[in-house]
Amino acid sequence: MVIWSILTRQAWDDLQRRGRLRASRRHVIKDFLGPYLWMADQMERRLKVPRPSKDAMPIWAWYQWEGKRCKPDLRCGGHLPKGERGVRLELQVADGRVLLSDFVLWHYVLNYWYLPETTRVGEAFEKKLAEAGLSFYKCDHRHPLPHARFRRQIEQSWERIFDIKWADRRHAIAEPLQKKSIQATLWELALGDVIEATEFRAR
Repeated sequence: MVIWSILTRQAWDDLQRRGRLRASRRHVIKDFLGPYLWMADQMERRLKVPRPSKDAMPIWAWYQWEGKRCKPDLRCGGHLPKGERGVRLELQVADGRVLLSDFVLWHYVLNYWYLPETTRVGEAFEKKLAEAGLSFYKCDHRHPLPHARFRRQIEQSWERIFDIKWADRRHAIAEPLQKKSIQATLWELALGDVIEATEFRAR
């Protein structure tokens, strides 16, 4: 499949020098470590290639950008910190190396929110928590819900992000596939994967 990855100029230089690029815990912002560890565990379960090391973290890319199978628009902000030099790579990689997930729904994982099938199911779950004196809005990956059963339900709900065709009936939670931004994670990039490299300065 063709995917696109946004790298810092330094990461691009490292890839060219070493012939491959991997991420580890030292590359992860502290506040994101919990979600990244969860994603890494999912990759280990779902991908056809083994985790290269115990310390390995996901490398991120785009499979679909704002509903279109096209390269991310470098005129948009948010790819890298404003003013930073970066490189957009177009990559050709084997399907089995890549785990796809819904970018918008990934924010449920980042924020430690329950991802319900419908708004009604979500409201019912929040009511059960409230009756037990709990709320996932007051928790995060470093301070998860103390109740094991509720914690499992929340973490299992996140697995919906991998069903990229899933959308709730009213689209109150998940958009249909043709409107989604779909992210891709993989263990490493190889220089031989690169089809095109486009340098830019982040806006």
